[in-house]
Amino acid sequence: MAIKVLGSAIQSEPQENKIEERANPGQANQWNLPANADSADQRAILDALPALVFLERAGKIVFANTEARQMLGAADAEWVPRPIEEVLWGLLPGTAEPQTLLTGTQGGSPFHATLPAKNGRLLPVEGSYGITNAELRESVIVAHPGGRSRAPKTRLMEDVLASIPEAVAIELGNHVVYTNPAFTRMFGYPPEEAAGGSLRELIVPEARLAEHAMLATTANEQGCVMSETARRNKAGELVAVSLQMAPLLVDGARLGHVFTFRPICERKEPDPRLQHDALHDGLTGLPNNALFTDRVSLALSRRARRPDLACAVIYLDMDLFKEINDALGHAAGDVLLNSVAERLRGSLRPQDTAARMGGDTFAVLVEDLVCAADLEGIAERIWREMARPFDLFGHMIQSGASVGAAIAEPEHTVPDLLIRDAERAMCRSKQAGGGRCEMFRKYPKTRSYPQRMPSGVA
Repeated sequence: MAIKVLGSAIQSEPQENKIEERANPGQANQWNLPANADSADQRAILDALPALVFLERAGKIVFANTEARQMLGAADAEWVPRPIEEVLWGLLPGTAEPQTLLTGTQGGSPFHATLPAKNGRLLPVEGSYGITNAELRESVIVAHPGGRSRAPKTRLMEDVLASIPEAVAIELGNHVVYTNPAFTRMFGYPPEEAAGGSLRELIVPEARLAEHAMLATTANEQGCVMSETARRNKAGELVAVSLQMAPLLVDGARLGHVFTFRPICERKEPDPRLQHDALHDGLTGLPNNALFTDRVSLALSRRARRPDLACAVIYLDMDLFKEINDALGHAAGDVLLNSVAERLRGSLRPQDTAARMGGDTFAVLVEDLVCAADLEGIAERIWREMARPFDLFGHMIQSGASVGAAIAEPEHTVPDLLIRDAERAMCRSKQAGGGRCEMFRKYPKTRSYPQRMPSGVA
């Protein structure tokens, strides 16, 4: 069958098309393609084209030819429909700065976009976007790598952004599309490393994720938001910054955000509250994962100097937290987590440290242990506290916890190893049915305390 390419739509000769339709009366002729568009022959034709070919339906890319899949790093995988904004960034008019001089065709409109290629590269592409069925929101996209016949443009704005002392980052959606040299100096990420990622993953500390989401909401509602907060550089160090965040508006459409950062130390001493908040859980006030790991490291160092005194980690996970959260709502879940934190504080000695590791998981650092029996006593006390019912908005809830404990041995040279073994003991407790306390052993010999009260919702 002879095939013509009109703009970006692919159509067959009318007479042959009618013959095909009569031969296959039940077959839909979508995309203005030949009636055998779903056949192996038709797909072979699209796969053989030396261009990136995409078929879009209702905002999703439902087909990509071989050339496109190879560019995306999905050459051998079966194509799974995905939102168009995940495949071609800045495709819609006004969302990408023209890089080359293009003119429209009879069947489509020109566009410029960015394709997140394999190996993390961001590839400028250009081509034609042709609507084949407006009612069904179907279109054909034909593109090729950009970079040809550069359009004349001024570098004034880029030079201005590169010259200002504040760190500047621009996100399109949740993807970084621009950072200036000051951003690299402040956070350590060069433009090519930051591009395509998200600031949330690059520089926002774990304890500040909820704050980051709240700032984005406020910026969208009010047009701009300012905050003194802490962010993390590439080396993992906390940086106290004055942050300003505003929506990225293109032709009146909100497409992302513009961020500026200024180090607070240039103007004044960092607010002690910032340092505290960066190292503590925002809900319970307990130390977070980072601070807990640091304190375990210090405890291991002290143990090396005082081998007669041991240290240990207790790891616990609430058994029915998800069920309680689903049944009574997130507010009840937050009350439960705060109650767990209060009971931990009341169960520990002054030299011990309780921390929230994330979700419904907590850990305790126990220091100055004379023998393993001391650890077993503290772990059992914590387990019994967690077995008592919790009062959640008038409901007496009995959740229970799976508890694991590990005492530091000579092979525990870094905090992660000791925390890992305590977590392993907790997992054995949970696998055994939960509501237990397990002591870590190198071999599968454990001591456990089975829960005496049934868990459930009263």
